[in-house]
Amino acid sequence: MLTDKIITKTLGGADSLVAADRSRCGRMRFSRNTCSHCTAICDAAAISIDGAIIIDAAKCTGCMLCVSECPSGCLSAAGEDFDLLLAKLRKTEKSVPSCVVSCKTARDRSAHAKTSCLGFLSEEHLMVLAGSLDKPLYLDLSACGACRNSFIIDKLRERVRNVQANTGINIREKIILAEDAGALAFEDVSLDRRGFFQALKAATFMQVAGFLDEQEVKTPASYGEKKVTAKRQLLNRLLKSLSDGKAATAILNSYAFTVKTGSSCTVCSACVGMCPTGALQVRKDANSAELLFNSSLCHGCSLCKDICPAAAVAVTSGFNGKNYFEHEICHAVNSASRDAVNKN
Repeated sequence: MLTDKIITKTLGGADSLVAADRSRCGRMRFSRNTCSHCTAICDAAAISIDGAIIIDAAKCTGCMLCVSECPSGCLSAAGEDFDLLLAKLRKTEKSVPSCVVSCKTARDRSAHAKTSCLGFLSEEHLMVLAGSLDKPLYLDLSACGACRNSFIIDKLRERVRNVQANTGINIREKIILAEDAGALAFEDVSLDRRGFFQALKAATFMQVAGFLDEQEVKTPASYGEKKVTAKRQLLNRLLKSLSDGKAATAILNSYAFTVKTGSSCTVCSACVGMCPTGALQVRKDANSAELLFNSSLCHGCSLCKDICPAAAVAVTSGFNGKNYFEHEICHAVNSASRDAVNKN
């Protein structure tokens, strides 16, 4: 099974806090890929990639920055379910002025939900939280200053700034980074036994009845299986819910990708086979072949560029097509010209 705990250098230790789906890692899929997001962000230098994804469990601090920075969805916080977290917060906010989320290690802090280290919250997660909740959400960072992962405070500040600058969403009104415990607006939810089970039933119903689609809960079984990353799915869900066209355009400019091809492209399908998400497809008939691209499925891994034998593929930031959610023609050749190029 490809989805597994990351290999550790220590033996007999506790389970890894981070899980890895090796079939999603760009470096595992193609040796010429140079992605280094996880190793570059790891403050403890606990991650290495050398024929396998390796984490030194003795060094790992569980900050989850590697999880939030991984563009391909290879890494995830073990046991963390963002959709269930969001469902719980949406239910809870009906009974309180605002919700509070804190880290599980802050055992003395009161919160409506506790998660892994809050470093797992990427810009996409923060956008979805801001767009999905009606009331402010407090992220309790009051215990982080004394934690070995205190550096996540600066990273979360940076991510909030980026979302504000890149999207125009006034995220600071919805996501409040509470570094001082006195700034927290925690109010407990008082439920009797019947109310508790009704809330649990409602949260479960949200998950089962359409909150998660089939693609999100499906575990890939091979390197050939196509799967859109969880962060891209979150972004797509947010875009579909937005009524503000300017905000949607800003998000597409900052977080979407476009595949472009040069004249040397023969629509050989190498990029299609390598693409881990199905963003690229080929449509052929007797007279022509067309390379199709769907930006909503692309997370910008550049594996298509890496494998192209004609060096004809480029991956650029931003969306400049007509329909973000549909496959559109990015290159077309007729059979005669393709055959001529292949012969040469």
